[in-house]
Amino acid sequence: MKIKKLSIGVVISLLPMLFFGQIKISENIQKSEIALNSENALYFVDFWATWCGPCIHVSKYLTSLQKQYPKDFYILSLSQENPDLVKRFMKKHPLDLAVAIDNEGETFSKYNISSLPYGILFNANGEKLWEGHPAEFKSYHLEGYLSTNKSQIASDKMFKVQSYQAVVAKKETDLKRDFEIEKLKLPIPELQILKKPTFTEITGSLRDIMAYTNNVFKNQVSIDSNLNDFYRVRFKHDTKASKNLSKAILKSLKLHQISNSAHGEVLFFNIETPSFWDVNQIDWGNDTPNFLIGDTDIKADNVSLNQLNYQLANLLEIPIVTNNEGVANELHDWDIHYKYFDLMASSLNDTYGIKIEKKISNYPNYTITKKAP
Repeated sequence: MKIKKLSIGVVISLLPMLFFGQIKISENIQKSEIALNSENALYFVDFWATWCGPCIHVSKYLTSLQKQYPKDFYILSLSQENPDLVKRFMKKHPLDLAVAIDNEGETFSKYNISSLPYGILFNANGEKLWEGHPAEFKSYHLEGYLSTNKSQIASDKMFKVQSYQAVVAKKETDLKRDFEIEKLKLPIPELQILKKPTFTEITGSLRDIMAYTNNVFKNQVSIDSNLNDFYRVRFKHDTKASKNLSKAILKSLKLHQISNSAHGEVLFFNIETPSFWDVNQIDWGNDTPNFLIGDTDIKADNVSLNQLNYQLANLLEIPIVTNNEGVANELHDWDIHYKYFDLMASSLNDTYGIKIEKKISNYPNYTITKKAP
C-alpha cells in the first residue's frame, strides 16, 4: 500500500513535466548564439515578421536583454512567414537570437496573436506568465519571474518541431459595452497595456491604472492598500469612456479622486515655440502599440505630449509638468532619447522646441478614496 502511494506521488510530481505546454514550431532556422544553457527556467516567444518595422527595433532590444541574462532564460523569435524569406532577410540583417518558423500559423492562432510585435513569457511548465509588447518586458520583470520559477526544461523539449493539426483559436470579439472592468485574483507586477483593433485592455494595480489615466508618475497617485486591488480594464476606442477613462473607472468602483498640489523636484517642460512632428513620421498601423520603449530611447506613434510624459515620468521616476497645456493633448509622433539627461535635453530642444530643466515646483497629486455611503 505504501509502495502504491509512493508511486502515485511520483506520478503526480511528474505531471507538470509530462504535460507542459510545448510551443510547437514547424522549422528551426537557428539556435540562440547568446543563451548559454540548453535547459532554462523561462522562455520568451517573440512573435515577429520581416515586414514589421517595429519588430526589427524590438529584436535589438531583446538581443540586449538576452545578453544580460544568458542563463536560465531563452528567447525565440517566431515568424509564420516562408522559411526562405526569413533566411534571406537574416543574411542582410543577422540575428543572434534563436529563430524558428510557425509555417501554418498554428501557434500564432493558438495564442491569438493579432498584432506585431508581441511577446509571451512561459515557465518550464508552459504556463503563461506575461504577455504584451516585447519592449515593455523589462529586466526587473525577468528577475522577478526568475526568482519564483526554478523548474527547468531543455529548449528542444520546450519547442517541439512537428507538424500538427491547426488550432482554431477563438477570435477576439468586440466588447459588448463601451467600458468593462474586472477585478483580478492574482497580482500583476507592472501595468500591461494591450491595444486591439477596436478596444484597449489595461491590466494592473488600481494605482498604476489611475496613474496611466491621469498621465502622471505613479508616485503622484495615493491610495490605501485595501483599495489598491488588481483589475483588467477594457474600453472601446473613440467613446465617452475612452475620452474620460478616469471618470469611468471611479464611477464603476464607487471611488472618489481628489486632486491637490505637491511641491518638489520636477522636470519642467517649457514650450514656447513648439516644432512637434506631425503624425506621418512613424506609422506602425492601427493594431500595434503606440509606444516602443528601449533601454535608451522611446519612440511613439500618434500620441499626445501628455501620454509621452506619462511614459517618461515613470521611466525617469520624476513628475513632469509643462507650461503649455494647449498643445499637450494634440497627437504627434516622437523619437526621444531618455537615458542621459543632457542628450535628452538637447534632442527635445533641437527637434521639438521643448526646453527642459530640473527645478523645484508645484505638481499635481491624486488621492483615491472610497465614496461615502
